[in-house]
Parts: sequence; C-alpha cells; structure tokens
Amino acid sequence: MKVIDNFLPSYQFKILERMMRSPEFPWYYNDGILKTHEPHKYQFTHTFYNHNDGTKSYYYSLLDACQNKLGVKKLVRIKANLNTRTLFHRKTGWHYDFEDMTTSILYLNTNNGWTAIKGYGKVENVANRMVIFDSNLQHSGVTCTDQNRRVMINFNYD
Repeated sequence: MKVIDNFLPSYQFKILERMMRSPEFPWYYNDGILKTHEPHKYQFTHTFYNHNDGTKSYYYSLLDACQNKLGVKKLVRIKANLNTRTLFHRKTGWHYDFEDMTTSILYLNTNNGWTAIKGYGKVENVANRMVIFDSNLQHSGVTCTDQNRRVMINFNYD
C-alpha cells in the first residue's frame, strides 16, 4: 500500500475539485452501496469510465493527469462515490472492486471519514491524497460526521 499526499499539482486538483463540487456535476443516486440494499446505506456515484459496459463520461478527460501519474496501462473502471454525512461513522462494507489489478483512491475533500484496508489499517480522507493498493485487499469506506459529504474517486487498472 502506498499513500501520496498532494498527488496532483494544486491547480489541477482545484479544477477537478471545483467541477465535482459544482451543482451542475451529474451525481446518480444508488439505493445501496455494495450489491446489497441495506436500509440507510446509499450513495451517489458518477462513472467516468467502465470497460465492461462501454461507459465513458463527458467528464472523463478531467482524470487524464491522474491516469498519467498512476501509469495506467489498461483501465477497467473509474468511479466517483459521494457519501452524505451520517450521525455516526458507518462502514460501507468489506469488498474488492476487482481481482488481480491495482485499486487507487483519490480523496476530493478532507473530512473525518476514512478507508479501512484489511491488514493495513485506515487511510484518512485528506483532499488530494491518493492511496494505491493491490485490488485483492478487501477495503471498506467509512462515512464522515463532520462534513456534508465525503467524495472520492476509485481507479481500477493494470
């Protein structure tokens, strides 16, 4: 596992962050976080790219700098998640995004939520922090209680 603070140059990060926090940015409601539909567990997502179904968002090019810096050779998916504030921290559930590749998470805002990675502990949500880990490691997002939203972008690639 590798954690990189100030992953993008400040000007690039501000463009990305401003666009995704804009009221015009398209977030889509999901009545569940994993494949289950547990009460009170929901999130908003935006799929920038999905190799499996051919999805490619209008906003895909916003993430060119991230892909270049990560050294992406074969992209499988890029998906943003937005979790709303909860009264208490809630784990979203242990899961793998995909097997046998790399998962990276870029945090868009600083808050008291985190990502728990089995065997490695927790990575706190700090704006412009990237965490990179083997996709075979189970991980779980944890909601925040101090901001209106917790926003991150997941990259799955070789």
